[in-house]
Amino acid sequence: MQQSLFVLACIVLTAATAVAQTDDRQQRRERFFEARVRPLLIAKCYECHSDVKQESGLRLDSRMGVLRGGDSGPAAIARDTAESLIMQAVLYEGLEMPPEAPLEEDEIDVFKKWIMMGLPWPEEAAPAAAALGDQVAINKIAKNHWAFQPIRQPPVPDLASQGATAPANDAPVGCRINNPVDAFINSQLIEHELPASKPADRRTLIRRATMDVIGLPPTPREVSDFIQDDSSDSAAFAKVIDRLLASEHYGERWGRYWLDLARYADTQDWQAQADVRYPFAYTFRDYVIDSLNADKPYDRFITEQIAADSLGLPDDAPELAALGFITVGPRFRNNRIERAADQIDVVTRGLMGLTVACARCHDHKYDPIPIEDYYSLYGVMASCEIPDEFPEISSLSVDEDLSKDFQRQLNRAQSAMSKYRRDLRSQAIAKLKQNCEPYFLGYYDMHVGSQMQIRAVVSKRKVEHSAMTPLAADLLKLTRQKRLSNDPVWGPWVAAFSKSESDYASSHGDLIAKWKADTKLNPVLQKAIVTASPKTLLDLLLVYASEFQQVMDAWRTASKQNPDAARLSDDSQEQIRLALLGNDGLFMLDEQAVVNGSRLLGSGRRKLGDLEKAIGEVYATHPGAPPKAMVIEDKPTPVNPYVMLRGEPARRGDRVPRRFVSIMAGEDAEPFADGSGRAGLAAAITSADNPLTPRVIVNRVWSKYFDNGLVESADDFGLRSPPPSHPELLDWLASEFIQHDWSLKWLHRTILSSAAYQRGSDRNEIARERDPENVFLSHQNRKRLDFEAMRDAMLAVSETLDPNVGGRSVKLSETPYPTRRTVYAYVDRVELDPMLRAFDFATPTTSTAERSVTTVPQQSLFVMNHPFVVQCAKELAKLARPSGNEDHATGINAIYQRVLSRDATPTERKLVTRFLSVAETTNEEDLAVWQYGIGSFDGTEHDFEPLEQWTGQQYQFSDTFPDANVGYVRLTSRGGNTPRGANRAVIRRWVSPIEGTVSITGILKHERDKGDGVIAKIASDTIEPTPSWTALNSQCETRVENVNVRVGTTIDFVIGAGKNASNDIFLWSPEIRAIDAANMTTVWNASAGFSPPPVPHLDGWEQLAQALMLTNEFFYLD
Repeated sequence: MQQSLFVLACIVLTAATAVAQTDDRQQRRERFFEARVRPLLIAKCYECHSDVKQESGLRLDSRMGVLRGGDSGPAAIARDTAESLIMQAVLYEGLEMPPEAPLEEDEIDVFKKWIMMGLPWPEEAAPAAAALGDQVAINKIAKNHWAFQPIRQPPVPDLASQGATAPANDAPVGCRINNPVDAFINSQLIEHELPASKPADRRTLIRRATMDVIGLPPTPREVSDFIQDDSSDSAAFAKVIDRLLASEHYGERWGRYWLDLARYADTQDWQAQADVRYPFAYTFRDYVIDSLNADKPYDRFITEQIAADSLGLPDDAPELAALGFITVGPRFRNNRIERAADQIDVVTRGLMGLTVACARCHDHKYDPIPIEDYYSLYGVMASCEIPDEFPEISSLSVDEDLSKDFQRQLNRAQSAMSKYRRDLRSQAIAKLKQNCEPYFLGYYDMHVGSQMQIRAVVSKRKVEHSAMTPLAADLLKLTRQKRLSNDPVWGPWVAAFSKSESDYASSHGDLIAKWKADTKLNPVLQKAIVTASPKTLLDLLLVYASEFQQVMDAWRTASKQNPDAARLSDDSQEQIRLALLGNDGLFMLDEQAVVNGSRLLGSGRRKLGDLEKAIGEVYATHPGAPPKAMVIEDKPTPVNPYVMLRGEPARRGDRVPRRFVSIMAGEDAEPFADGSGRAGLAAAITSADNPLTPRVIVNRVWSKYFDNGLVESADDFGLRSPPPSHPELLDWLASEFIQHDWSLKWLHRTILSSAAYQRGSDRNEIARERDPENVFLSHQNRKRLDFEAMRDAMLAVSETLDPNVGGRSVKLSETPYPTRRTVYAYVDRVELDPMLRAFDFATPTTSTAERSVTTVPQQSLFVMNHPFVVQCAKELAKLARPSGNEDHATGINAIYQRVLSRDATPTERKLVTRFLSVAETTNEEDLAVWQYGIGSFDGTEHDFEPLEQWTGQQYQFSDTFPDANVGYVRLTSRGGNTPRGANRAVIRRWVSPIEGTVSITGILKHERDKGDGVIAKIASDTIEPTPSWTALNSQCETRVENVNVRVGTTIDFVIGAGKNASNDIFLWSPEIRAIDAANMTTVWNASAGFSPPPVPHLDGWEQLAQALMLTNEFFYLD
């Protein structure tokens, strides 16, 4: 079948090959370095490896220093993490750096990503002769930089003065003018003596505009109506423009671009055992779509996303969801400094094209942005906080039964969490009451005798972490309360433990004499201290612990004898009991503190994570859940920021006011007055005096229609950005945009109605020679559909698209495949959907103004093999397949009209008819070389049950994971998990497509120090004896040579657990290699060959439908 598809795709217009497009990522990589890598190098490496000090001869403060390395060789090798010494050091593999403590996992990932990027490091070259970071020189240059100049509306060019014919729709090619945009464009064409292409035909134009504006192909009826419209071209197309801009799908299409800018995702970044979902991220997405559809003024649109809470809106206003622009980004494990850096970047680079985040550690090297500007804005973001509970916002009424069911399920999940928290606290208190001495010794280890970490204390003293952590914190707080110095129970403790060990030792005699004479001291405690006469703080601590334990034992005995006992009979003991178990008693631990302490160990984190996920699951998936806005709030007291020298919080520079960037506001700008300053920041960004904001958005909208902006860099308007190709046009559009109340629909309509937009994409030889990059727009640029438009188009032409607007996100790779538009895809920062990952989807970790465009094999494999595409092809064939006495020609034209918006040519009809007649007589079946299943470890070839549940990333037993019967069994491209149960195994099967001799190689890895490891074997009728291996926190080579196979021979890679399946994650992706008589090598690699289930057999019409969706005519816009 695959061969037929290839042949047919070649017959139908053109082969399904993609044209490589320029992939300019360097500036993005340099921004990643400045925002993530340089701060990490400064914080963790520069102390020993910079200009002042070079331990082991190593400097890490320049790219040359990294590449040159030190005594052990180069510190890093571009795109080779395995051989890069810096990775070995931070992973503590032989080398151990930083020496004081390992890096966090996310910090290690920063280094790994940097190396795989090729070690980007901004060039050490000055902009326009200014020294790097010399803000005085840079500011002088900036005064004349085009982007920082005020917007002044230029006059529309008079083409007659340039020798052009009169501007009219029937004017010669190159002089056609529909609106002032064309006057600016044609002026440049005339100046450079470039003839313009002819206008696109109506069929091409409506397909182009419909895909550009709403991201869907036109229906055959819409194409027919436009082509048959008797109005002039301009009048007929104006109707199309009005219809498209009035469509609610316009907001979906253009909202996706905004979500790229807002680094939208439905999850935060990775955090161990935590529910990382954002259940209400969708409300921000829906706000964006609704705002664009309503043509909300752009300045208001921005203001709401920065400071909607300052606009006097009702508490349940839907506009509050706009604040997701700030809050929907990564959380960086609640690192407020990193989170603020991300928020500064999305607000400044995302809205104004200013790379302010590059001034975090030092003055900007290229742009007029001193480090003080960064920390002024840091003060704004640091003065805000995300509330524990988000407010509900008004929406369409939810079905009452659904609402009640939601509340029932939520109550059930919350009750389970509340019970767990209560039980956790009760158990912690019980541990203290049972034996408090080791906990007091743990406090001594942490805060008196040494500064031992909590994990070490838990291990040394064998204490419960959920009790030790809060007790130590409360005891430290108590020790510092001077008001307790005369307390009958705590007085001696406070007096003694406020001293150092040496000070206490030198004064303990006087203290004991004082306590002996103190008539207010608790008699039981007084006697014990005086009798023991403790000479060290440790001795005194043990006295307290002993007396406290005696009181706890006495209370336990009294409670057993009389369950209704309210107090101890001995007044002195009762006084101690109240100090420990009274309302503010030391042992009455705070519930939240106990819960936080329980997170120290993985088991505690997992249990809490499961309970949190259960609550989040109800909010995220239940259709009756009320929508909430992901708001941000001002703190009661704003932060007065100080400069962090080299980005290090411990190195404080001068304090700076919270205010706008100086290049726009001036050095003497007034600080933001109200609250955090977000309202003032929004006002400054949307001010008519700020030329960046309108220029940036105009340029971005233009770039989506022409595949290139008037300014080449979409998100950097600094000194390194090249000047606009048409500066007067950019300013005319920006000026008119503001005058038209910041209306985005006005901007769209103006561009769409221009003759420049409506030109054909064919270029003449003169333009090809003089303007190969089409800078002056003599013709329209041909562009490839992005993934969203491609997938939505497949759904649309097969009439399976769900047209509903708004609502919760859907997971694209879950089966049955959802039919909602791709803008509603669930975006997981931790594990991006494989469909999105293959097609240049914008990274949700940072603001993206312009996506990279790549051509990689995975994209071709998707459209050729993916079950989703097959599903669409089958549905499309149903619509077009002739019924009754209809001939093939009718069906062929119908399917062409749906997919390509045109009839088939006579030649195409002839060839397709011939193909269909042949396809009806064949019944090809695809046989998967690699298959995935489960069976007995000691079973035969026939003991193989396929793993039928495909998630898009792995094969598993059922749609429930883990499965109740077999546990975590799964197979991925690189490995998997063993099943639960005796003699059970997971099996990766290879079915030989050849006859000959093969060899097998591979590496079996088990990387857990827990559990009892895994057992593996390679089983086949042609392999005797059966080789086997074991691995426990180790790896081994799995090699078998000279295996004779026939077509259909099976080789099973079988792997099972030891005595139990706990911690049995393994890696094993074997490779099979065959050498034929001609010495040609064929390789089957388990990882490379890992793919979705084989596509079912397609009949001729279904193959035709899929083949048409493989063509360039479908994938590209003319």
